[in-house]
Amino acid sequence: MTSAGSTDPDRDLLQGVGALPGAATVHVYDHVYRLVRHALLSRQVPPGTRVVEAALAAQLQVSRTPVRDAMRRLESDGLLERVPGGGLGAALFSDDEVADVFLVRSALDQLVAELAAKRANPRDWERLRDLARALGPTARKNGLGSYEFSEAHNQLHAAIYEMAFSPRVARMLADRVIGLVEIAGGLSYREARKEPVVEQHLELIEALASGSVRRAKTAVVDHVATARQAAG
Repeated sequence: MTSAGSTDPDRDLLQGVGALPGAATVHVYDHVYRLVRHALLSRQVPPGTRVVEAALAAQLQVSRTPVRDAMRRLESDGLLERVPGGGLGAALFSDDEVADVFLVRSALDQLVAELAAKRANPRDWERLRDLARALGPTARKNGLGSYEFSEAHNQLHAAIYEMAFSPRVARMLADRVIGLVEIAGGLSYREARKEPVVEQHLELIEALASGSVRRAKTAVVDHVATARQAAG
């Protein structure tokens, strides 16, 4: 892992990662984007560290094209920014920016809770419970701060959004708005910490499945507040 402000392109940016996961063979760009985004949010790449396209492509064992495209999108997301001397570096979230991310997430998740409680098919809840239970083995094997846990956590929350919104609207939201939820999750789980992660999400799901809009909204507010506290 490079130190903040490092300009050495020969150092590995992503600690413990030699190449993309095997599942990345089809959608290389998307995996590069998500993997680097997780590394930035978890501060595996510290704020201020230069992210060098050629070095990152070599480390991930992919061509420079998907890396270049992913870096452009990460710059658009505000996770990479121009640094003195040229190039891109890992951005630092200010306290106000972190607060705003969770403010938006709380408001959005309350709408999601209301719609999911009203619209979801009862058969869908068991799938969500399975996704929540899967967080436990993933956390134990890879750690709460891992890319693997981040992907499993994002999959769970994305599934809730798919239950709340029509497919077309859910796809429209997925690119940007739901990305805020993923950023919030990345900030919350960037460090390994002990918490009943499975139980916490199962409780959230049971509140959503209760059919009570008030209970569902209260549950998501509490869930986001816990995540906000963990983000520091």
